[in-house]
Amino acid sequence: MPLTPTQRHLCTSGWLALVVWMVAAFFGPALLAYVGVNLSPNGHGHLFAHGHPFVDARAWAGIPNALDVLSNAPLALVGGWGLAVLKRAGAAAFHINTYQALRVFSWGLVFTAVGSSVYHWAPDAQGLVFDRLGMAVIFAGALGLAMAERVGALIARNTLLAMLLVGCLSAVMPLVHGNVLPWVVVQFGGMAFMAWAALRKPLPTALGVSLGGLLALYALAKAFEMGDAGVFHATGGLVSGHSLKHLVAALAAWPVMRAMRQNAQARGSEARQ
Repeated sequence: MPLTPTQRHLCTSGWLALVVWMVAAFFGPALLAYVGVNLSPNGHGHLFAHGHPFVDARAWAGIPNALDVLSNAPLALVGGWGLAVLKRAGAAAFHINTYQALRVFSWGLVFTAVGSSVYHWAPDAQGLVFDRLGMAVIFAGALGLAMAERVGALIARNTLLAMLLVGCLSAVMPLVHGNVLPWVVVQFGGMAFMAWAALRKPLPTALGVSLGGLLALYALAKAFEMGDAGVFHATGGLVSGHSLKHLVAALAAWPVMRAMRQNAQARGSEARQ
């Protein structure tokens, strides 16, 4: 089947994005040095007196950095719930590309919960790779789902596979090559493509995922992440911005899980009639 004009335009944009990513991968440190920007390979410049870049280092019940570790639990719960819904409904309840994207997205939530917990238990460069690998899987699932919802099956499949590969490579590069720029391209480039998809009408096969809602909650999570210390001080040391980031990131999965559950219930009702 020939591609539509929109799909051709998106393919061209995808190839351009890949070129940008390759430039970042091969020349990232040199480019940043040329423009005078200093990005830490681990994504953080400032370290607190306790030795890691997160303000809340309180331990509880023998768990170091307890709130930053335990606040990952909702990610695992939401991801596990999504996998359970998919298992009960079966692949036949969804379009194949939508089903694959949903599985990747749900597993990404579980992987991120585990990787982030490991990282925050004892923050170091190696642990950050596990954290980012989980996020790369989430990004791939989310963007593949967005393409399945708003563009088409072939684009969705190719986007899912490409994002898995490029995202995982980008997660490892800061540790192996000291180059964080590809990860920046993956994060913000992925958000740009998601925003573009959110402005398009859903396809007839769409689940009805609110891409705008997902993006808005993800942006709020990033705001909490950047305001880690500010939130901690504003709440009198009750909770840090990074802990809230994990909670809001789990909430950002809700538009996907809601649409998935409603679709599974509707298909189940049809099957019983």
